[in-house]
Amino acid sequence: MSRPFKIEIAESEEELKQRLQTVSSGIQKEKLQMLWWLKSGQVNQQQEIVLLNR
Repeated sequence: MSRPFKIEIAESEEELKQRLQTVSSGIQKEKLQMLWWLKSGQVNQQQEIVLLNR
């Protein structure tokens, strides 16, 4: 059973989306993607991120 994330993200959803569109590094893009998913409410648990990355 997956645990819910307990994280506060200071950046707005829009700011994360804009940064995601301009970043070129693969690792940075993955990190921003996960933050954006969390901030936008698309994922709430660690298991959901694993499923989206397949």
